[in-house]
Amino acid sequence: MTINYALHENNLTSDPGDYTALVQPAGTAELEDVIERIIAQGSTVTRPDIVSVLEDYHTAIEALVLEGVNVNTPSANYRASIKGVFAGLSDGFDPSRHQVHAAVSAGRRFRRAVQSRAQVVKGEAVLPRPNPVEFTDVNTGERNSVLTPGGMAQVLGHRLKFDSADAAQGIYFVDAGGGETKVGVVGQNKPGSLMFVVPQGLASGNYTLEVRASVYSEDVRAGALDAVLTVL
Repeated sequence: MTINYALHENNLTSDPGDYTALVQPAGTAELEDVIERIIAQGSTVTRPDIVSVLEDYHTAIEALVLEGVNVNTPSANYRASIKGVFAGLSDGFDPSRHQVHAAVSAGRRFRRAVQSRAQVVKGEAVLPRPNPVEFTDVNTGERNSVLTPGGMAQVLGHRLKFDSADAAQGIYFVDAGGGETKVGVVGQNKPGSLMFVVPQGLASGNYTLEVRASVYSEDVRAGALDAVLTVL
């Protein structure tokens, strides 16, 4: 049970010899994974009961915060904050200029657990790159499988946004022989989602989807979808 980290150049200091440690995540756990861990720890409570209690727990926290209460728990502290500039003491909340945000910080028990029990291992630095996770062929509704030339498609993932003005960046389909076809029409270009038209000229066969982008102002890097897409 270790936390892996790698060293990256620290661009916040003037010394080129300064490096900072970045944790390399071992994965992402969702609520279902937490429930599985509770059961694996030997809980005598049934799965439906765990799901129900956790739902009630989160609903209660949300209700208290919406009532203006700060909620402190062993794992996390919850509160609401308001952002935006107010023009003097007589100014009031205006949704067009002000926003209410949820604020969460680590709770005392969680902080102590990480500080006192965490074990770390230094590893090789993994450069940040686009991470396409799921491809949806809108025409058929199929995910990570079918590819329809000329049809709409969506890719979900992380660090996907690219600079369309840079010819080296974009969405590419790479065939089995290494030939590349770049997507020409992109409707949505966001860090977590891309919407685009699949190039009309793709021949029948298997393709790998790549997103090429400059992440955090670094060099252009490619990230490939871990699935083979097929034009039937």
